[in-house]
Amino acid sequence: MSVPTAIGLAVIWPLFGGILVLLLRKRPNLRPNLREGASLLTAATQFILIASTILPAVRSGLRPGLDIIEVLPGLSLSFEVEPLGMLFALVASGLWFVTTLYSIGYMRGHHEENQTRFYFFFALAITGAVGVAFAGNVFTLFVFYEAITLSTFPLVTHHGTEKAKKAGRMYLGILMGTSIAFLLLAMVWTWLVAGTTDFRPGGILAGKITDGNLVLLLALYAFGTGKAALMPFHKWLTSSAPNC
Repeated sequence: MSVPTAIGLAVIWPLFGGILVLLLRKRPNLRPNLREGASLLTAATQFILIASTILPAVRSGLRPGLDIIEVLPGLSLSFEVEPLGMLFALVASGLWFVTTLYSIGYMRGHHEENQTRFYFFFALAITGAVGVAFAGNVFTLFVFYEAITLSTFPLVTHHGTEKAKKAGRMYLGILMGTSIAFLLLAMVWTWLVAGTTDFRPGGILAGKITDGNLVLLLALYAFGTGKAALMPFHKWLTSSAPNC
């Protein structure tokens, strides 16, 4: 398997695992074991795929990539794997397996409802996380960053109580609000100034923006990533954490 193919497969592999989890709910007698087995198998095989195919290429000094589609000139959905993103993807994939093991005991022990839904959206969140890790530009990062927000909303509201629903509304409102108001604006500004949003060594803004505007742009990126829980956009963290 080529490295670019492995990159694309690593991003969408959790989605396949999530779909498999949904399909297995039609087998009520065996559903728990098959569902959770599918989650564990998908997590393990994704980690192996990344570690055995993509990691060696990055360790050799390459930055393998995969271009999906060009939306506008200089604005494309594409992946490029660099060392820090490689590390993040390995951690996310490895923790998926460990967290699933923990979730099996927790969900069964507490007789939680909607367990199939939980494992499905958990898998979608991993797709978002790996997409962010392998993002080759700000546009791709934005797309998968929002995918994480949308896929984790059902996890925040999983209990279905009024408290959980209220926390979910706050979670979604703050994270989507900051992304649209700040992160999207920062991305468009970067694209207009530099003609691209690609991540490049040395940056893409040198000589194209004043120091004052650069500070403002940095602030937009910082506060646009609401999941970073920077004050004053941190309240979602303390409100939603007990319901996750």
